[in-house]
Order: sequence, then structure tokens, then C-alpha cells
Amino acid sequence: MNEANFWQLIETAWSVSPELNAARRLALRTNDPFLLESLSYELTDVIGENLRQVLQTLDKASLASFLLTMEQKLYHIDRQEVQQYTDGSDDGFLYCRCFIVGMGEAYYNGIDSNPALAAMDVEADSIGFIGYEVYLEKFNESFPRNSIYCIESGSNRKGW
Repeated sequence: MNEANFWQLIETAWSVSPELNAARRLALRTNDPFLLESLSYELTDVIGENLRQVLQTLDKASLASFLLTMEQKLYHIDRQEVQQYTDGSDDGFLYCRCFIVGMGEAYYNGIDSNPALAAMDVEADSIGFIGYEVYLEKFNESFPRNSIYCIESGSNRKGW
């Protein structure tokens, strides 16, 4: 799985819920903090469940690749310049980074290049962990977390 495939899986999860996807597109255009906050709840619940269904269709190698890409994406934006616009606590910052990834490639790239666009206290922790759950359910074994990139806040030494 390459990066384009990773982002396509996120897009597929959104496309299953057209009204929420429309709200997401509006949030991407306006960066409205209230809309982003309301989407954080939907991303955690509805879109998270959609993503679970999408990930259930993957074979072991593809799901492992998805997880490694997720870890890399979370690690890459584990930076002080992003954290100052999102949340102060370690877990809270991780969950905010899950939100950023879960919003899709355009939002992720926007925050990556201009951290000031990030919203305070919007979280979607399930997006960062749902793949691990699916892996365990499908293959009856845990995926070895953080084997290449550690997702814990403060792990990206270059970002701090």
C-alpha cells in the first residue's frame, strides 16, 4: 500500500456518509472551529465505524501497511509547532493528531504546512487505533505497535 492508497481508504470512509462528507468539505474551506469540533464527534463515531468496515476488507499485508502509514503520519505531525495550536496534554495531542489524519489528506497537508490552521481540542482517538482493533479481530494477534514510528506525543525528536 502506498500513501495514495492510505488516503483513499480514509476518503472511502467519508464517502459512505455523504452529509458528513459535505460538512467536512465545508470545514476544509472555512476552517470553522465549531464545525471542526462537531465533526470530531462524527469522526470518532460514524466515520470511525465506516473506516472499520473498509479495513475489514483488507488482507493482512495491506492492513499492516495501513497501520505503518498511520503511525508514520501521526509521528510526522508530532511537533511542538502543531501542538501549540491543538492541545496541551500528551494523550490529548495524540488524539488531536488522530483527528488531523482522520480528516483526510487535504486537511493533514494543510496543518503540516501551516500548523496555525489546526483547531484547539478537536480529537478523534478511535481513528488512530481502529486499525489495531481490526487487525486483532481478523488475525487473532496484536499488531506490533511503534515498530518503526512511535505515535506517542513527544516521540518525534526533530519536532521538539
